[in-house]
Amino acid sequence: MSFSLLLITTFFVGFLSYYVWMWTYWMRKGVKGPRGYPFSGVTHLFRNYEYPAVRVWRDWTKEYGPVYGITEGVQKTLVVSDPEFVNEVFVKQFDNFYGRKLNPLQGDPNKNKRVHVFASQGHRWKRLRTLSSPTFSNKSLRNIMKTVEESVVELMRHLETGSAGGKVLNMLDYYQEFTLDVIGKIAMGQTDSMMFRNPMLPKVKSIFMEGRNYLFLITGVFPILAPLFRYVFSRFPTIQPAFDIMNIIEKAVKARVDQREADEKSGIEVSGEPQDFIDLFLDSRANVEFFEEEAKDEFAKVQITKVDKHLTFDEIIGQLFVFLIAGYDTTALSLSYSTFLLATHPEIQKKLQEEVDRECPDPEVSFDQLAKLKYMECVVKETLRFYPLASVVHNRKCMKTTTVCGMVIEEGTNVQVDTWTLHNDPKIWGDDVAEFKPERWESGDEQFFQKGGYLPFGLGPRICIGMRLALMEEKMLLAHILRKYTFETAATTEIPLTLVGRTTTAPRSVNLKLRPRHSD
Repeated sequence: MSFSLLLITTFFVGFLSYYVWMWTYWMRKGVKGPRGYPFSGVTHLFRNYEYPAVRVWRDWTKEYGPVYGITEGVQKTLVVSDPEFVNEVFVKQFDNFYGRKLNPLQGDPNKNKRVHVFASQGHRWKRLRTLSSPTFSNKSLRNIMKTVEESVVELMRHLETGSAGGKVLNMLDYYQEFTLDVIGKIAMGQTDSMMFRNPMLPKVKSIFMEGRNYLFLITGVFPILAPLFRYVFSRFPTIQPAFDIMNIIEKAVKARVDQREADEKSGIEVSGEPQDFIDLFLDSRANVEFFEEEAKDEFAKVQITKVDKHLTFDEIIGQLFVFLIAGYDTTALSLSYSTFLLATHPEIQKKLQEEVDRECPDPEVSFDQLAKLKYMECVVKETLRFYPLASVVHNRKCMKTTTVCGMVIEEGTNVQVDTWTLHNDPKIWGDDVAEFKPERWESGDEQFFQKGGYLPFGLGPRICIGMRLALMEEKMLLAHILRKYTFETAATTEIPLTLVGRTTTAPRSVNLKLRPRHSD
C-alpha cells in the first residue's frame, strides 16, 4: 500500500470514527432518546416546515420523558421539560451555561465582528447587553410611543378598508406589515409608513419560510464548510436573505454616520432625542468597565484587555439586524395568536373590551393608560403560555462541566427546553391546563407555576431584551382595534390553527372578520 493510499485510508477511518463517536455519545452515557443516523443524528427530522421542531420534541418527550439526549450533527443536546432542571440551567447555574446553541453558519461568537447580543457570550455578551439595554428603557419606550401609535393609526386605516363589507382578513398578514413598519421606523431610519409597499418584507419573511434550512443541516453536519458559505454570502449577499438584510442595514448606518459627520463639519448642532436605534447605538456608552479574558491553553496566563465602551460599526449592524428580525416576527405572531384566541372566546374578548373602554377613553392611548390594562396583560401572558413563540431558541450551552439535578453535563453539551410541554404540563398549571384562562394570572405570576415552568421570552439574565417593546406594541394595537371592532371567526378560520415554521412556530393563517362595534 502506497503512503498516499495509507494516508487517505487513515483520514477516512478517523473521519468516520469521529462521527460514529459523536453519534453514540448518549448511548455510551446510558441516556435514552431518539438516535437518528450517524453524521446527521436527528437533524434531518427538523427540516419539515409542516411539522415544526417544537412538535417533534413534544412527541419525543411523551416517549422518553422530561430529560433525554439527541445528537444534531456534531452537537450533543439534552432536551428537557423539567422546571427544576430548567431553572437550574437558566438561572442558578447561569455562569456555567452562559452560551447558546448556535449553528456554525452563524459564525464564531468570539470572532464574528457582527455578532449580536443574541449570539454573543461571556464578556462580549455582557458588554453588548449593557450597551443595548438603554434602548429598551422606560424612557426610550416613552420616546418612541408616538412613532408606534402612528403605525397603529396607519394599520387601522388599512383594516377599515380591508374589512369593509364583512370581508375576511388574514390578520397575520396585517400584523406583519405593522411590526415591520414599527421596527423600520425605530431601528432603521425609515421616516414614513411603508405598509403594504415595503420592499424589505419579502426579504425578512423569507428567513422564516420553508426551503432555507438545508444550509443549517449541511453546516451542522459539516461545520468546516460554514466559513466557506459565510465568505460566499458576504461577497454575494443577495443570494442569502440574512446577509442581504445586513447589507441594507450597513448602507443605512453608513448614511447616518456620513450625515452626522457632514453636519459636524458644517457646524450644525443636532439637539433633542436620538431619532432611532441607529442614533442610540452610535451614541452608546456603558457606565461600567468590562474586560475580556483569553487563555490559549489551560496552562497559559490569562491575558486581560480593556474592552471599548463604544459599539463598533459592525456591532451596530449586528444589533440592528437581530432587533429587526426578532421585532418583526415574534410580535406579529403574538398578536395573531391573541386575536385568534379572543375570536374563539367571545366572553373573554368582551371583558377585555370593557377594560379598554374604561381605561383608554381618549383618541390617543398613553403610556400610563397601557400600564392600567391589567386584564390585557393576563390575556397576553395566557396567549404566550398557549403558544410559546420562539421556543426553538430556549437553549443554553454548557461552558464548564457541572452537575444539574444529579446529572453530569459535560462542557460543550447543549440544553434545549421543550417549552410547549412545560407550558401544557398539568402538574404545573392544574387540571384546566387545556383551557384558555387569563384569570389564572390575576393574582400574580408566582402562584400559578413553578420557577422554570414559564418562559415565553426566555429566562434568567439572557431573557429577551426587547420584551417590553414587544408588549407595548401589542397592547397599543389591541387597544385601538378592540375599541372599534370585535374579532369573529369565519368559515375559512382554521380551528384549531395549523402550525408551521422553523425558528418560530407560526399559524398558517388567521382568517377572521372584524365586526364594527357600533353594530353590537
